[in-house]
Amino acid sequence: MIKHNLRLLTAIFTLLVFLPGLLAYAADNETVHDQPALEGYSPVSYHEQGHPEKGSRDHQSTYQGNVYWFTGAAQKDTFDANPAAFAPSFPRSCPYNLTQGRLETIDPTNFKIVDGQLLLFHRSEERDGLRQWEESISSSRITEKELLRRAKGNFLDLKF
Repeated sequence: MIKHNLRLLTAIFTLLVFLPGLLAYAADNETVHDQPALEGYSPVSYHEQGHPEKGSRDHQSTYQGNVYWFTGAAQKDTFDANPAAFAPSFPRSCPYNLTQGRLETIDPTNFKIVDGQLLLFHRSEERDGLRQWEESISSSRITEKELLRRAKGNFLDLKF
């Protein structure tokens, strides 16, 4: 009986300790996915126009849990036909910072397309992910493919 009560108390204590964090995590993930990815910029515009354009909630699609907005029905149709060709590799994380094992938000106006993949970088007063990405390539023997490999590997590690 004492062992049973001790297990029950341990389970209750564990639940009380971890429940607030789990609820906050669930709320954050729900909030993130209710908001459009890329701050509402159309992923198709980066590829077709060469610059970001704000989309509209009237033309939207969901891909891999992210909501994307488009400038019109034609862009939405283009995206829906092949979303993997237009969706960013890391919709909410800076690839340069991922190579460093850090999660950083993106600035959807700070971007580069590498081998057809849309990459969106962090930009703040302290750091510019795109500038650091470019400096990594020019100052060492590292290639963009290697940086992408590192970013993808760390993204999977940091995601779970």
